[in-house]
Amino acid sequence: MYFDRAKYKDFARQQLKGRRKNATLAVLVVVIISLLFSIPETRLNYSWKDMVTAANSSFTDFMDYIRNTNNNSILASVFSIIESLVTFITSIALASFFLAYSRSPEPVALKSFFEGFNKWGRGILAGLWQSLWYFVWLLFCSFAALIIITPILIVTNDPSLSSSLVTLLLLVAFITIIVIKAIEYSHQFYLVAEFPELGIRKALRISILITRGHRADIFLTHLTFIGYSLLSFITLGLAQIWYKPYTEMTFINIYHALLKDALENGKLNPEDLN
Repeated sequence: MYFDRAKYKDFARQQLKGRRKNATLAVLVVVIISLLFSIPETRLNYSWKDMVTAANSSFTDFMDYIRNTNNNSILASVFSIIESLVTFITSIALASFFLAYSRSPEPVALKSFFEGFNKWGRGILAGLWQSLWYFVWLLFCSFAALIIITPILIVTNDPSLSSSLVTLLLLVAFITIIVIKAIEYSHQFYLVAEFPELGIRKALRISILITRGHRADIFLTHLTFIGYSLLSFITLGLAQIWYKPYTEMTFINIYHALLKDALENGKLNPEDLN
């Protein structure tokens, strides 16, 4: 299959032309929900007054403040878990909504977005299943790094060097694995949203299957949106209201193309989606 990145992006713009309003409103609702649920954890973890004082002193003081802030309180952890669950729910609602956009040439009512919240249970299960596998891969990276570093620990007597090497190996390995797995898992929510009878675990396996051979293409597509991601970071996520409908439709177009290719080439059978 030829992966036509430009076609997917151009088609996304056409799909949103003249009917971006409800897509923007849906993203706005998600951004507001995300901000509201992030406030309790942020307030528990940081004192804005102390943070501003540290930031005004020097960059070093600011980074020291971030490092020394207690992020491990039980209550903060509870709010962090709640925030993650809310993210899973909003993700399944958005997936359902933009899938409807991709299937219909007519404007899609905002009601379709709110109906997506009815799938909250499947959204949570999908997110938790992904999270479990991310944790498994984290353990694998840690174990592999220790195996690699053991000979170095035997040969060298410099503990600081060994510690730095372990940290570097873990960081590089973990980032690489997470990026690869994030791409492989990226279509699970679309599958769960589109096929109500499809099991959560099976949806993840199918996501891995249809993205195989196109991980680099998907990664490069993400890179073309890196400017939007930086803008989102600078604006505390508010810029998503403007660009997320476009990026979401682009990746849904990719999802449709990969799923169609898998079905046409026998990698996947129609009954596998039930």
